[in-house]
Amino acid sequence: MTGKKNRTAVRAAIVYLLLAGGSWMFADSYAKSYNRLTGEGAAPVSADVTGSTVHVGIAGSDAEIDLSGLTPDSKLYCAAYILAPDELRLACYLIAAENGV
Repeated sequence: MTGKKNRTAVRAAIVYLLLAGGSWMFADSYAKSYNRLTGEGAAPVSADVTGSTVHVGIAGSDAEIDLSGLTPDSKLYCAAYILAPDELRLACYLIAAENGV
């Protein structure tokens, strides 16, 4: 019975790695081919935080996200924290520790 659980866990980990790695490879290859064709420099992924807004750029497309509703006292903040992947939480923690927040 434990062998079946192990196979399921391994399959889930492989699917996760394929999806995460595949999306990064797509963004990276798109940016590199865009840079070669146009001569302009484009980053695969970028994020700039100014106040309560985040400016996100993915493969040449830009978007702005308003974070004013994510105060530490709101229920949305708790849900966003719980649903965030561990890698994102670790990255946020390391950035905050580096900046002394």
